[in-house]
Amino acid sequence: MKPKTVKQAPILLITLSLCLLCLFSLTASPAAAELIAESAEIPYQVNHSDRIAIGTVSDIEEHYDYTIFTITVEEWLYSPLPAKTIKVRTETGKYVWTEDQPEFEENEEVLLMLKDIDLEDRLFKVSVYFPGKRPVSDRGAVIEELKVQGKWQEGNETGEDGVEGEVEEGSVPDSESTPFISSVWVIVAVIGAVFVLLRRE
Repeated sequence: MKPKTVKQAPILLITLSLCLLCLFSLTASPAAAELIAESAEIPYQVNHSDRIAIGTVSDIEEHYDYTIFTITVEEWLYSPLPAKTIKVRTETGKYVWTEDQPEFEENEEVLLMLKDIDLEDRLFKVSVYFPGKRPVSDRGAVIEELKVQGKWQEGNETGEDGVEGEVEEGSVPDSESTPFISSVWVIVAVIGAVFVLLRRE
């Protein structure tokens, strides 16, 4: 029995290592690789946002691997919606922490660079990850940049113009499908590696 146990030890060690790698890939986000230095700058954020709003965090709904924050909108700076509240989703939850996602506290006032997820449900995510959540004191600088880029319209803050900046037909908004596909390939690799090692025995 001893020789067999010795032979199986490396297989168990490799299998355990691959499983840990798989677990890491399921809980870690690819966001860090996508962040660039420019993403912290207002011009970049304005250019990569579907909408910009100022509001207060009025509710926090935490799930297993994501959280929904309800934002009571006080002012739309760009591409307004006729909505008093919106929802912002982050990919961090009760049991999963995702790098580079913004963090919110109840009653916190925020200026948000937003990407559309589901306009019917008024669901968004923060564009360019955590840099897209800014202090309200940046309002003036953001308005100036909107003017520079030709995106500023007087009266944006009222939201009376209705739904602007709809997602173009056929365009695909950023989704969370990429990390899921990556995780599937890691799992396939783990199963394949274990199968090959067992066949060698």
